[in-house]
Formats: sequence, structure tokens, C-alpha cells
Amino acid sequence: MSGKWKIGVAVSALLLGGCVKAGTLPKKNEPLTHVIATDLHYLAPELHDQGERFQRLIEESDGKLTEKSEALVDQFVQEMLQKKPQAVLLSGDLTFNGEKLSHQRLARKLQVLTEAGIDVWVIPGNHDLNNASAASFSQAQARHVESVDAAEFAAIYQNLTCHPAISCDPQSLSCLAPLAEDVQLLLIDANRPEDPGVVSEETQRWIERQLEKAQADQQTILSLSHQNLADHTAMFSYGFTARGAASVRALLSTYDVRVNFSGHMHIQHIQKQEGLVDVATSSLSVTPLHYGVITLDADRTLHYQTESLADPDLQSQAKLCFDQTTRRQMQSALEALKLSPQETAAMIELAVMMNDEIFDGTLAENKPRIRQEPAWYLWQREGKDLFFGQYLEAMWNEATLDNNEITLPLR
Repeated sequence: MSGKWKIGVAVSALLLGGCVKAGTLPKKNEPLTHVIATDLHYLAPELHDQGERFQRLIEESDGKLTEKSEALVDQFVQEMLQKKPQAVLLSGDLTFNGEKLSHQRLARKLQVLTEAGIDVWVIPGNHDLNNASAASFSQAQARHVESVDAAEFAAIYQNLTCHPAISCDPQSLSCLAPLAEDVQLLLIDANRPEDPGVVSEETQRWIERQLEKAQADQQTILSLSHQNLADHTAMFSYGFTARGAASVRALLSTYDVRVNFSGHMHIQHIQKQEGLVDVATSSLSVTPLHYGVITLDADRTLHYQTESLADPDLQSQAKLCFDQTTRRQMQSALEALKLSPQETAAMIELAVMMNDEIFDGTLAENKPRIRQEPAWYLWQREGKDLFFGQYLEAMWNEATLDNNEITLPLR
């Protein structure tokens, strides 16, 4: 079966999918609430045993609370049932490494929201499709398990909304979804296996056709992608910003699309570039377990505000996991320097504090205090040639305020 034929099957599934009884869209100019979450990296519990190989995986990873991914998703679902947004938007990296079983289990969990009248719209991330790293972990062993292709992804998630897609791109899993009578969501897929990380020219032509019609119909458009559509920082651009993003930004600007929601970096950050505001929500699986609440007023002014999962045990475990990861990385990096144990400890603790604030989007609020820290001068003097020294310096220099909230008129 050719790749394009498979994508066509996936598109048909999305167009025809939905719950048995279609719901009624919110009326024109009716206030709306949506929730955006990203980078869940859910790993089905059947795929690990908390054994030696799995624990080594956790220690070598980037600070995700993978061992509690089941509890994280369950807590998120419960909070959504309490909030009752009109829609939940998930912008990719739904699974740890694209395991088919993880996708299937996650879809069943999300079905609870659909049954409660909450539409769930999903898009794949770079971890979710055709992933050769999909594995299970048992004792000291890691074993390859089945991943999914685009058609299987669409089939697994097709019943999570009572409002079928308006249009789907035959070349990717991009689609146009209805959020209200006057609001539509453009989901942009840049994760085709044959050209990962790229918004292809074919997909851009499809996007332009959708935007042209939406403009004629006086629709307000929000867009959603996994990779960023703006260059957020010097350290998080290459490999994080979608290739082709500049032409996509120009296209969105032409049709007055003002905001895109993304993820991928795991860092909470808001960046405006060439007229487009790209709101990168930090990973739901990394401290502080963020998701974003999006409200649209009757005049279609958008308000975005981060919230964190409310479970204090998950919060403390996520911070501990992330901080331990940072400490291990910093300890290893500083071993090459001739420092006293006290100097090394001070540099590590400052790096831990700064990394927490980088990922939760609050570093700029503490720049004056950091500048007065003796450990900051140690990093600048002794650690300036290390990768982590350059990382902390770059993130400190580029830190901006208000990464956790924004108000933006969409008309």
C-alpha cells in the first residue's frame, strides 16, 4: 500500500469519524473555553515493569515523569471533566515512542471526555508515527513493539469528537475542525515519515485553500501544530521550529490568523514573529505539569493562561524527577573543571533552580536575583565553555516576561 493511499484512508477516517450522535456547535459569538495540552508522552503500563532497564531509561532521559504517565493522564482527564471545556486540543507527542498499545489505551481514556460532550482534537508529534524506538521494558531487557502509521493513528483517534472535520489534507494528517459556528481550528501536521519536521508545499497549498474559504465565510481561525511556527530562542530553534515555518507564517498572516499553539520544546514560551504569536505550552509530563486554558470572548478576544495539574503528589514527584535529571547532567558536565566541592554544589543548585524556571516560563522574573548569585559568576567564569554554561547564559539573556499568559484580539 503506497504512503499516499494510506494517508487517503486516514483522511477518510477523520472526515467520517465522530460519535454516533453529532452534537450542536456553539453559536456565533458565544464565549468559548478550550484546553491545550501537549507532549503527554504516555506509555501504557503494560509496556514496563519498573524494572532495571526501565529505571535506567528514566535516569538517562530528559526529566519526564514517565513512570507516572498513567496517573498524569488520569488526573488530566478528571480535571477536564470538572472544567468542561468545549474542546481539548492535544498538539502531538501523545505517546512515549509511538507504541500502538499506548495510542490505543490513551484513546480509550480520552473517550471519557467525548462521552461527556467534550470534543478532543489530536495531531501527531515526532514521537508518534512509525517509530523504530517503540519498545517494552522488562527487567533488564528492552524489546521492540509495534508502532503505528498515519492511517492507524487516524483510525485509533477518529471517534473522539462529535463534530467531523470540515476538510482534511490528503498528503498529511492536517485537518480543519469546527469549534463554533464562527471559529475553526487548523491542525497542521509536519510529521510525515517521508519528510519529518516539514510542512510540505502540498500541505501549504491545502492550507491556503482552507483559509481562503474560511475568510470568505468570516470564520475566526486558530492554528495548532506540534513543532513551533516561530523561533523561540537561539537554543530552541533548529530541530524545534518546523521547516517551512516562514512560508507558513506568511500564509497565516495573509489570512489574518494571529495565533498558533504548539509544543515540542517542553518549555513554556510565547514568541511573536512576523505577525504570528506562537504559544508553546510546556509538556504535561514535565514539571510543573502545565496545560493551557484558552477562552474566547464574544468579540473573539483570546485569553490564554497556564494551569498545572492539581495533584500535589504528582507535582512533587515531577519536580523531584526533573531536578534529579538536571543534577545528574550538571554533575557530569562539571567533573572536567577544577572546582571545590562547595563551588560545584553551588553551581549545580543554581542550574537546577534556573532550569525549573526556564521550563515553567518564569526565568525573567528572577533575573535580577540570579545576577547577584556567586554561583552565577562561577558559571560565567568557569563554565562558560561548557554546553550547559552556554545554555544557561543564552536562556538568561533571552528570558522574557509573560510566557504563561496572553490576551490577543483575533478580529
